[in-house]
Amino acid sequence: MRQRFLSACLLPAILLYAACSFNTPAVVQAKRQRIYSYNRQGVLTERLAAFILLDDRDGRNDYKNLTLREDSTGLEWMIHRENTVFLQEAGYGAQVQWVGSNKFSYPRRLFPEGTYTLTAADLGGNTSKTTFSLAAPYTPKELPFDFTLQDEQWTLSIKDRNVCSSFSLIMLSADLQPLTVYRIALNNTEQHSDSLAALKDKPADARYVQCFGENSDQSFGFLSKPIALPF
Repeated sequence: MRQRFLSACLLPAILLYAACSFNTPAVVQAKRQRIYSYNRQGVLTERLAAFILLDDRDGRNDYKNLTLREDSTGLEWMIHRENTVFLQEAGYGAQVQWVGSNKFSYPRRLFPEGTYTLTAADLGGNTSKTTFSLAAPYTPKELPFDFTLQDEQWTLSIKDRNVCSSFSLIMLSADLQPLTVYRIALNNTEQHSDSLAALKDKPADARYVQCFGENSDQSFGFLSKPIALPF
């Protein structure tokens, strides 16, 4: 009886050990972007989006957490699996995925210029890291564009093309999660307008739309406030 009890206790531990990963995940590349948007008080605030393209031969479910570290101060932010954004990019196998977040925020409002380290950890305790640099922060008082929606017609008015050179429309769910992204084709005018009905394959569960603008090297991004879609 005692031997059976010990066997029953040891079996889950053996299975857990066997399930542990033995391959160290590899970082294929990293992306980072300062994102500016209005908070509820109407103040333009900054968040940092930081993602790594992670290749893990033990499978995509082997990922555990991601740590962002400011190298000069040692300040760290950690996101666990439940708070991580996972993105699959066409052209890569199932074991390769983007992991990260677009909600890193600095205690003193803006991330300082300098070097940062991203470290990914898997369930077996294996880690892989990469570093990136941030240029000096942009300090806008307002977005470099206006985005409005009247009935089914959206309008984009560009204020500064030197700051924003490309734009997209993002369809959002009821809980403001991104569903589909549409690139806006620009011309030489500062104002662009079209109907939402012209968008192909618009998600049936889309409830909001917002505009996203980027500078030429994609180091800065700008998000308008989400606007409720007409029903």
